[in-house]
Amino acid sequence: MQRLVAVAALGMCRALATGTISPAYACHRLFGPALLARLDQLGASPGLRHAIHMATELEDVADLIPDKLASAIADVEAELLKALADLAPAGLAGEKWLVKSP
Repeated sequence: MQRLVAVAALGMCRALATGTISPAYACHRLFGPALLARLDQLGASPGLRHAIHMATELEDVADLIPDKLASAIADVEAELLKALADLAPAGLAGEKWLVKSP
């Protein structure tokens, strides 16, 4: 689950960096306090929690110091990549989520 969150967050950062979505949208849909609270409840890795915490501040950065938004997004991406690298490799066992069960 942590790896999936990290990958989804990286995709959201990529969309933010290209201007495809707004910081408000990203923070409303994924980078909100609910995700951070859920990661805390699940005992997620400190690196992932830190990266998501940084991401929850992107809307504030965009509003208060918009010229720093690009570097803030890059910082979040770097932290997410570190967190993803630190997570144990995911096994390939289990159901594929795109394949219907018989």
